[in-house]
Amino acid sequence: MKKRYKYPLFFLMGLGAVVATFGAIAYRNFGDLPDPARFSHLPYYQNGVFTSGVELFYKPDKITGKRGLFYGAPFSPNRPKNPLPMEKLSTQHFRQPENFAYYWLGHASAIVELDGKRLLIDPVFGNAAPVPFVMPRFQAAPIARKDLPKIDLVVITHDHYDHLEADSMRDFAKRDMRFLVPLGVGARLQSWGVAADKITEIGWGESAQFDSIKFTAERTIHYSARTGRDRSKTLWAAYAIEGKNKKIFVAGDGGYGKQFAEYGKKYGGFDYALIEIDGGNLGWERTHMFPEQSVQAAQDLNAKILLPVHWGVFDLALNPWKQSISRADIAARQKGIPMHVPKMGERYTGEHYQRENWWENIE
Repeated sequence: MKKRYKYPLFFLMGLGAVVATFGAIAYRNFGDLPDPARFSHLPYYQNGVFTSGVELFYKPDKITGKRGLFYGAPFSPNRPKNPLPMEKLSTQHFRQPENFAYYWLGHASAIVELDGKRLLIDPVFGNAAPVPFVMPRFQAAPIARKDLPKIDLVVITHDHYDHLEADSMRDFAKRDMRFLVPLGVGARLQSWGVAADKITEIGWGESAQFDSIKFTAERTIHYSARTGRDRSKTLWAAYAIEGKNKKIFVAGDGGYGKQFAEYGKKYGGFDYALIEIDGGNLGWERTHMFPEQSVQAAQDLNAKILLPVHWGVFDLALNPWKQSISRADIAARQKGIPMHVPKMGERYTGEHYQRENWWENIE
């Protein structure tokens, strides 16, 4: 009898070890939660959670698109068959930070230079999930984390895995840089080693000054979560970024609403708007925007140029990888909204930009 159960026992022991290992990895990536008592006075904090005032629905029967294993990129039917064109970067490619320059790193990650400072927005270099292999990027970022130039400020819009990567925060905790995050997200960062005095937290309508640059957090229709039990325990936000001569809107994640027109009036328009174009699905239609709504949001913001983000790297909306950029391109042309689409890693300054639909001939 003992011989009969020898191999199944070894198998179960091995499986248990694998599950325990992945569980430990996931736990390290969850991050701590803030003290809820800090937020009880806020009108947008109710019953222990933050709320945008818009009810979000998840409708499994309405979900469209092809689903891969675990939604994962390695098995995704929606990923590109060939690598996307990009310009590889290293520390040597960067000079002193300029008055304005933009480098898209894929999805929502970007380097923005403004007023001689270098900002790093929502940096995710590896995986958009708490455990490996579930949601890796379609391809590596145009620059490795270790090769980044000097970063002055890391800007985080919310704590979803495709915007906040624990491994990056652990690395950055050892470097000379500051962090700007929505309320409560600082607790996540501190649990990964970031010193509290390096972190600035702001809520909706609140501002923080970083030398000559003013950051104001604004409401988006979204939610936060890193586990199945911490939904909306931390805040999410868009940012209006005002420099000496440029105004930039970083939309973060969220559904379409009248808030964009309100921000357009409040700030008198923007030079550039970084707006998500991929993530929308009829199964969660209020949580993210569809491409046509993204273009409308740019128009509402009175943005001179739309810089589309939140696409091309992860299979989150269950649609072919270039469907969203193609739809956004059509909508932008119809509305007369200038949309510039630099390749990953390409240095973009907005001057003399030659529009190229580089995605069209890629399968």
